[in-house]
Amino acid sequence: MFSADYALLVAAVDFALAGAVLALSTFATMWVGTLSFGTVCFGAVGGYVAAHLLTIDHVNPVVAVVAGAVGGGILAMAVSPFLLRLNSHWLALATVALILVVRVFAQNLSSITGGSAGTVVAPGVSGWLALGVLLVVVAFLWRLRHSSFGIAAELAREDSTVAGAMGVNVQRVQLVAFIMSGVIGGAGGVLEAGFLGYISPDTFYIDLAVVVLASVVLGGAYHWAGALVGAVFFAGMPVLLSQVAGSIPGLIEGVLLLAVMLVLPGGIIDPARSARRRVRKSMAVRSAQSGVEEGGRL
Repeated sequence: MFSADYALLVAAVDFALAGAVLALSTFATMWVGTLSFGTVCFGAVGGYVAAHLLTIDHVNPVVAVVAGAVGGGILAMAVSPFLLRLNSHWLALATVALILVVRVFAQNLSSITGGSAGTVVAPGVSGWLALGVLLVVVAFLWRLRHSSFGIAAELAREDSTVAGAMGVNVQRVQLVAFIMSGVIGGAGGVLEAGFLGYISPDTFYIDLAVVVLASVVLGGAYHWAGALVGAVFFAGMPVLLSQVAGSIPGLIEGVLLLAVMLVLPGGIIDPARSARRRVRKSMAVRSAQSGVEEGGRL
């Protein structure tokens, strides 16, 4: 019994780590003010790369992660000139259409993907590897957030017109973020497929896109740490609740997301909310100090 519970906990942690990497892929585009579901497409590329390299070529899992990241980045570079011409919800709809196109290719390229039946992914991806990938991505985003690109990204998200007037090349910033999303998503796809041990055209589909987006929204769309928090609930928690009968896990996730959206519209981690709290605290301290000074003069 203990060993079964431990294995379930390990599986939950593994999928939470993989989900966090995928969520950070979506965060990369939302960071610059674009809503994209392309993470699922990039993850599919990484997943099939993992299936081929791990199962057929028996390469080192680290090599598979790097190859999946490169594959996701190549797909992002190929489609970005067309998709980034669109704005707002049109871009989101276009990436949903891209998911459908990738699924059709996965179904029909049976010699590479296994077709509708899917293909097995050999063991090799471990939780330590997933943790290492996540730490590398987080360190990269943390450094990038404090760079000139990070400032430009936030300006482009808040108001692209003002950002352009200030000399920010908004299109270039969005392009870099989209390619960055492809690289991170490709690596996350390798981890996801590796933990599942199997991949089919339905593995990386609309439902996963919704889960990834919900992870980012729940945790906080404007800070990389929000993706980590959201992934714990939407990628790790369902594994722990997998033995609960019926649709209770999905119900809990839905109620949790609805509650957070109503109570904390910016997500659990919201830099703007934290900044407002610091301002209120500073004003309260200054008011108290001024009151003490006036009392002393009296």
